[in-house]
Formats: sequence, structure tokens, C-alpha cells
Amino acid sequence: MGWQVSIVSKFVNSFDVMVAVHGAGITSMVYLPENAVVIQIMPLGLEILSKQYFEILSKDMNLRYLECKVSVKESSLIEKYGVENEVFKNPSGLHKKGCHGFRSLYLDNQDVSVDLIRFRKTLLEAMELVCS
Repeated sequence: MGWQVSIVSKFVNSFDVMVAVHGAGITSMVYLPENAVVIQIMPLGLEILSKQYFEILSKDMNLRYLECKVSVKESSLIEKYGVENEVFKNPSGLHKKGCHGFRSLYLDNQDVSVDLIRFRKTLLEAMELVCS
């Protein structure tokens, strides 16, 4: 049946902080109230896209933006490719070779598992922003 926009918008509009992985519903930030905090979990290889799409947009919407870049160890790509692979060393070079391959690799076939101890720092920063 899918989500009704009115339900999602009211729900998200009640958030002080929204955490989302790039490509997993972060566009719902359009329903956040002013001064809310957006934390984008940024998978490997998506730094340029993530900033262009969401960091700039969030500031234009009077939202506060934080990001958590996924480390090599937190990406499922480490299971398929070695650390020395071009996948980790040169994502922008792969992007230049073609958008479809880039999308397939970094968006469609990458899962992330965030180290919560490392992520705690970002959450505390968000809490400070909300409470200030």
C-alpha cells in the first residue's frame, strides 16, 4: 500500500534530528522543521554526490547538517574488493568511466554497518545543536 505523504510529513516534521544513509530516504528531510539536524551517513564513493544533493540543500532549508563518512571497514564492499582496489582508491575515476557502473557499485550494491562507538561523537554534536 505504501506510505501516505501526509502521514510521513507529519511524522518527520516532529523530529529534532534525522539520521539517514544516502539513498535510504534522506529526501524526507524536506518535511523537517526549521533548525532540525540532518545527519547523513555517507557510504564510500559518494562524497561529492552527497554534498551536492544534501549538505547544500539542507542549509538552504535552514536545517543543520552533519555527516558521518563510512570507513572502509564499515562498507560491505570490503568483502568483495581488497583495500588496494580502485573501488576504494579512486571512486571518482570509476565515476568518469560511466554512471551506470558507478551507481550499481556504490549505491545499489553497498551496505553500511556504522561503528556506533565512532558514531557517538556525531550524535553528541547533534544533541548539542538541538539543545543550544
